[in-house]
Amino acid sequence: MAEPSEKQPESAAEQAREQERRQFRRIATRIEGRIVFAGVDAECLIHEMSVSGAIVEVMPLPVLGTEVALDVPDVGFARGVAKRYPEPHLVSVELATPPARRDRLTDRLILAAFRNPPEPSPADE
Repeated sequence: MAEPSEKQPESAAEQAREQERRQFRRIATRIEGRIVFAGVDAECLIHEMSVSGAIVEVMPLPVLGTEVALDVPDVGFARGVAKRYPEPHLVSVELATPPARRDRLTDRLILAAFRNPPEPSPADE
């Protein structure tokens, strides 16, 4: 039985999204890209990305629920929705990647991550 403090998905659609979200490997990277939303066209830094989402550093931050478009060099374009702020300068974007594009996007993302590796954390040094 779930603990009262655990958040349970409220609907079948949320359960399906949660299941799908965990299917795709997150790839740590440091890719300089562009993000467009609500009249803003800004440079951004993609810290993590998978076919279903991305963690993006950008200022100004998009309002939660705002539709965004990401232009990720060597990977391509992706559309999604701003979902949460994991840290004050970061936004988590839920991407809407069609199933037919997922394998190709993952392959491109892995190659781009090799060219743009994440910075090592202080704990790694």
